[in-house]
Amino acid sequence: MKTKFTKAAIAAAVAASMLALPQAAFAQSTLVVDVDQISRDSVAAKSGQAQIEAKYGARIKTVRASFDAALKGWNDQVAIAKPLIKPNTPLPPATEKALGDARQTLQEAQAQVEDLQRELNSVSQYVQQQIVEKLIPIAERIRKDRKGDTVVPRNGLLAFEPANDITAIALQQLNATMTVVQIAPPEQPAAKPATPAATTPAKPQPQSR
Repeated sequence: MKTKFTKAAIAAAVAASMLALPQAAFAQSTLVVDVDQISRDSVAAKSGQAQIEAKYGARIKTVRASFDAALKGWNDQVAIAKPLIKPNTPLPPATEKALGDARQTLQEAQAQVEDLQRELNSVSQYVQQQIVEKLIPIAERIRKDRKGDTVVPRNGLLAFEPANDITAIALQQLNATMTVVQIAPPEQPAAKPATPAATTPAKPQPQSR
């Protein structure tokens, strides 16, 4: 009976000591960082946003206004043509032409919107790439200081220990080391044209007699 009591007491003591330990001691292996927040709220990110607004703001407004006008023109022509639609009867040539012109204008405006959106997406990706490149060594230093095993993006995680969220300290350190980004990638040097291989002149063949 004494032996059983001793084992039970030891087990209870161990359990009590484990409960007394801070929860962070069991959850320090994986750290998390909110990359989206840093890409949005860091000083470098705001620098990129300001540069994009300065360079593209007026163009965005112009393209948007052109698309809105083209869409309205198309809708107006459709409204005009609707009462003229009759079974087995073509639309009047003038109405058909107006519809075609409005359709072409709308398609051209839509193409401008898509071209601008692709350019803006490319610029935004380049800005984020610069921020992430600076963030990676910062996260690595924090991981070593916290004696963590890995650092994973916070986005997409269903649950995590708040004490393991290093976003705030990572953002602070990033702001201290990076305040400006570029919105245009550096120009790559033009590739040199290939030098044609030297050809050896053919030897004259002896003439037969």
